[in-house]
Amino acid sequence: MLEVRWLGCAGLELEINSKVILIDPYLSRPGIFKILFSRIAPAPDLVNSFTARLAGRVSAVICGHTHFDHVLDVPEIVRSLGCRAVGSSSLKTLLDISGVSAEVTICSGNERIDLDDDIRLQMIPSRHGRVLLGRTPYPGEIDPLGTLPLKASQYRLGAMFMPKIEVGDITLIHSGSAGFIESELDGHRCDVLFMCVPGWKSMPEYTTRMVNILRPEVIIPFHFDDFTRRMPRSGKIRMLPSIDLQGFVERVHKYSPGAVIRIPKTNEVMRF
Repeated sequence: MLEVRWLGCAGLELEINSKVILIDPYLSRPGIFKILFSRIAPAPDLVNSFTARLAGRVSAVICGHTHFDHVLDVPEIVRSLGCRAVGSSSLKTLLDISGVSAEVTICSGNERIDLDDDIRLQMIPSRHGRVLLGRTPYPGEIDPLGTLPLKASQYRLGAMFMPKIEVGDITLIHSGSAGFIESELDGHRCDVLFMCVPGWKSMPEYTTRMVNILRPEVIIPFHFDDFTRRMPRSGKIRMLPSIDLQGFVERVHKYSPGAVIRIPKTNEVMRF
C-alpha cells in the first residue's frame, strides 16, 4: 500500500511498507516580509519535530527543482536524517554550501533510480510555469559562492523535473509546477497525478493535453496554499490570492472526466 501525506506547497511524504520518500518538503514557510526583503532560513522547531518523527525511515529526499519553496529545508532534513538526496546539480550546490555531506544523485533527465527494492524513480524533464508576470521566476543555477542564509531570489530554479514514482502496480507523478514538456511525457502514464495549481492559466495545455497524455485515475491539485504562512495543524487552509482552484478543478474535470479529483487536507493520509 502507498500512503501519501501532503506537507503543504509541493511537499509530499510517501510511505511504502514503513519506508518513507520525501518530495520537495517545505516546512518553515517564512513570512512575506522576509521572502521579499530579507534572507530566509529553516525554522528549527518545525524541521526538528518533522525529522524526529521520521528518524531511521527515510530512504531519499527528491527535489523537482530548487526554488526556495521546494528546497529551503532540504539541507537540514538530509543532515538530520542522514539520507540520500536526488535532484539537479543546483541541489548539490545547495547542499555543498550548507555544509551537508550526503549521497547525492545528480540528475540530467530520465534517470531510472532504484530507491529501494520495491520503489523506482524516474526524473522526467519538465518546464516551470510562468507564474511571475508571465515569466518563470529565478531561472539559472544556485551560486556555489553563495553564503547562507540566502535571499529567496538566490534559490534559482536549476534543472526542472517531474518525479515519477513506481511502487508495485501504482504509479505516481509529481508535477511541482504548472508546466510540462510534451515530448518528454510520450509513453508515460500514471495512476495518481499531483498537479501544481498556480500558473495553470498561463499554459492552458497543462490542464488539457497533459492529463490526456498521462490518463491518471486520481488527480490531486496542490501548491495552492499561501506559502508565506505556516500550515495549520487543522482547519481551513489559506489559499494564495487569485488562485481560482474551482476553475482549475472544472477545467481538469472537463478534459479528464473519468478521473477522481481530490483536494488534499491538512495532515490527511491518502491511501492508494
